Amino acid sequence: MGSRRYLVFALMFAGIFVNYMDRVNFSVSIPAIRHTFGFSLQQIGDIGFAWAIVYALFNFPGGWLVDRLGLRWGLVVTLGWWSAFTILTPFAGSLAAWYVVRGLMGAGEAPIWPLNAKCASAWAKPAERSTLYTWAGSGQYLGPTVGTILAGLILTHFGWQWTFIVFGVAGALLLPLWIGLVRDRPEHAAQRADWPGIGRVVFSRTGLGMLLVYLTFGYILFTFLYWVPSYMYYTFHMSVLKSALWASLGGLLGFLGFIASGPFNDWLVRQYDRLTARRIGACVPMLCAAGCVVGSLFSARSDFVAETAVLLGFAQLLMNVTVGAWAVNVIDISPNHASTGFVYGIYNGALNVMGAFNALILTWLATRYGFPAAFGSAVFFMLVFLVAMLFVVDRRSYTRLLKHAEPAGLQAARA
Repeated sequence: MGSRRYLVFALMFAGIFVNYMDRVNFSVSIPAIRHTFGFSLQQIGDIGFAWAIVYALFNFPGGWLVDRLGLRWGLVVTLGWWSAFTILTPFAGSLAAWYVVRGLMGAGEAPIWPLNAKCASAWAKPAERSTLYTWAGSGQYLGPTVGTILAGLILTHFGWQWTFIVFGVAGALLLPLWIGLVRDRPEHAAQRADWPGIGRVVFSRTGLGMLLVYLTFGYILFTFLYWVPSYMYYTFHMSVLKSALWASLGGLLGFLGFIASGPFNDWLVRQYDRLTARRIGACVPMLCAAGCVVGSLFSARSDFVAETAVLLGFAQLLMNVTVGAWAVNVIDISPNHASTGFVYGIYNGALNVMGAFNALILTWLATRYGFPAAFGSAVFFMLVFLVAMLFVVDRRSYTRLLKHAEPAGLQAARA
C-alpha cells in the first residue's frame, strides 16, 4: 500500500472533520434563527429531530450507495450533496422548508461512517485497521470544536446566514483534492456485493450481538455528546458558560481516547486471536467507563464539581478507546470489500436511530426521576454492551464469518 494510504486517510479525516463541523452551525445559530423566523423552541427541536432521524435512516441506503459508487466517487457525491444543502439552509423561508433542507442535508451526511469503514477495508492492513480507522474518525471531535468557534466568529461579524454558506463552501473545496488524489484499488473494481454473505453476517449470532453493541453504544454516545452540559447545569446550578467549560473537558479527553483506541486495539490483535482481542479492547475500557459514571453520581451527590467533571471526562476517554474494537469488528467480518459499506451502514444506522431516540428517553427519565438518575441510565446500556460482546457474540459464528472474509483480509495483508 505504501505511504499513499496515509494521504487517503488524511483526506478521510478532512471529510469527517467537515461533516461534523457542518453540524454545529445550526446549534450556534439557534438564537439568531429564532429571532429571524420566530420559531419556538419546540419547532427548533423538531427541525433538529428531522435532521437526526433522516441521518440515521439514510445510513442503510447510504452504505449500499457507497458500495455501488466506490470509495472515490462515493465521497464526492455525498460530500457534494450535503455541502449544497448546507449552503441552501439560510434560504429556507418557512418551517416546512427548514424540515426539507435539514433532512436532505442529513441524508447526504449519513454515509460518512460507511465511507470510513470502506476506506479502512481498502487501504489498511488488518494489523493497522483500528489505528487508521480511528485516527480518521477523530475528526468527529475536532470538527465540532473548531466549527463552534468559527461559527461564533462568522455569526458575530457577518450574520448567521454566512455560517452555513462558508461551511458549505469549505466542504466543496475538498472535492477536487479527493477526486485528484484518491483512487479505488484495482483489485476491488470487479467485486460485487456478496448478498448471501451479507445475510450470513446480519442473521448470525455474532451479527445479532454486534447489533446490540451498536444500539447500546448509540445511547451511550449521544448521552455524552449532548447531555453533559445540561447534567452539570441542572445538578450543580451553575451558569451555562461554566457548565459548558466543564463539559469541554470531556470533549478533549474523548478525542484522546479516539486517538489511543487504534494503536491499543491493533496491539491487542497482535497479541491474541482476533475475537479475544476485540473482546478485551471493547469490554475492559467500557467496564472502567461504567465505574467512572457510577463514581460521578456519588461525587455529584456530594456536590464535588471538579471530581464529577473529571470522572465524566475519563468515562468519555474510556468509551472511545473501545471504538477500535467493536466498530472495526464489523469491517473484519464483512464478506468482501464491495459489501463493507452496506454492512457497516446497517449497524451504524441502528446506532444513530437509538441516538435519535436518546433525547426522548433521557428527557422522560429526567422529568420523572431527576437528571443524575437519567444520566446514570447510560450505565445500564454499558452493561448490556458488555453482555452482548462477551456472551451474544460467539466464537463459532465469529470464526465462520471471519473465514469467509479471510480472502479479502489476506489480500490486504499482502499489499
